[in-house]
Amino acid sequence: MSHWMFNCKEVSKLVSESMDRKFPLHRRILMTAHLIMCRYCNRFKKQLLILRNAAGCEDIHEEDFGRSPSLSKETHERIKQALRDVIPDLDPDSPYT
Repeated sequence: MSHWMFNCKEVSKLVSESMDRKFPLHRRILMTAHLIMCRYCNRFKKQLLILRNAAGCEDIHEEDFGRSPSLSKETHERIKQALRDVIPDLDPDSPYT
């Protein structure tokens, strides 16, 4: 994983691991960039979150799934709208988009 972009196999592993531990910033950025571009990995991430919530695991780290605590609400909404424009089937009610 020393290259500048992760593939789907690497991202699926990282998404799963990120639910249990926090990764360095550069790894989270690369993972988030891939998740923005790949609907299949993003769907996998959402499915893992559903399974984790159903299993009663409540210690999910929001910042590991695309939300940055340093972004203003206005910036967050602008990014969400841009994603909706690019990805028409994006679920607008999802708390992770």
